[in-house]
Amino acid sequence: MATAEPDIELDVDKVRSALGDVHYPGLARDVVSFGMVKHVSVCGTQVKVQLALRTTDESIPERLSVAVRDRLAAMGATLVTVEIVKPDPPTRPVPHAPDSGHARAGVPDPWADRVRLSNVRDIIAVGAGKGGVGKSTVAVSLALALVRAGFVVGLLDADIYGPSVPILLGIENGAQQIRVTADKHIIPVEVLGLTLISFGFFLGEGSPAIWRGPMVSKAVKQFARGVEWPQLDVLVVDLPPGTGDIPLSLVQAVEVSGAIVVTQPQRLAAVEAQKAGDMFAKLDVPVLGVVENMSGAFGSGGGNIVATALNVPLLGTVPFDAQAVGEGDAGTPTVITRGDSEFARSFDAIAHRVVNALGWQLAQGEAAAE
Repeated sequence: MATAEPDIELDVDKVRSALGDVHYPGLARDVVSFGMVKHVSVCGTQVKVQLALRTTDESIPERLSVAVRDRLAAMGATLVTVEIVKPDPPTRPVPHAPDSGHARAGVPDPWADRVRLSNVRDIIAVGAGKGGVGKSTVAVSLALALVRAGFVVGLLDADIYGPSVPILLGIENGAQQIRVTADKHIIPVEVLGLTLISFGFFLGEGSPAIWRGPMVSKAVKQFARGVEWPQLDVLVVDLPPGTGDIPLSLVQAVEVSGAIVVTQPQRLAAVEAQKAGDMFAKLDVPVLGVVENMSGAFGSGGGNIVATALNVPLLGTVPFDAQAVGEGDAGTPTVITRGDSEFARSFDAIAHRVVNALGWQLAQGEAAAE
């Protein structure tokens, strides 16, 4: 138990400030920045804190309660009561009008029909501020590293404007493999231990995606909720680069556990990646951390810059590997073909840190990932 801080007279502002030291388990962000502190009341040295929390991990409420009690006891609180409540129904800005304030009367709440996929424990979105940083390679390699670690993993290629996952996984005839259930749910494809669905299966070879607005939203919701996913530990979602309609539509459709931001070492990539991280924060999606891709050949340090700016962990740096580029083009992922390479080991480490952030434990030993 920490020693009480001397001569501190408790009040609501000081308690809220102290709660900024209480981090959400496994993440670098605190409960205040997450907006979880719903109410604080102080009477002398007695404090009541109300936390608005939505989680499927039954250990999280108690871990947070203990952390809150310990922190406030250090300030001199003699009795700390922590109450866990459900978050209020979200009131959000109207889509495509980010500066318009809260939802207006008579305007449907676009988050009202968001669901939790009952057969998927955690959904991880992989995003980037700009194209060309290797985001899809990171999404595929992370998914395969999680499979290698013993998890049951799905991969949703939601990059409607440039779906490259089928190429990276060597799927030449995905459209012919797709089947639909009697109730019109899409049956995903099995490849390299992954359960996969890609927009590329439905666009046609070489077909440009010119969908916009409501069409995009409807397509993303169909892919997120209209797929016959098996029981999955993790569903990795490869988003298009930037901060457009698709990330918003995904979060409106299903509950997303966290996001990973991909950047390259260069300053320009880092600046754009920070925008992607800020977007996730505005959508109330925890940023689990940053991955710096192609490190070495193009310098280094961009990942640290973004992670520091977003106040999240650097999950790992992926070394530039010219052979990995060719393997991706050939549909033979490096994580599979050269599992002992530095490239593959970097994703083992990233997978380890991601699942720890989600409250999981790796099926295999942790030593190799550290």
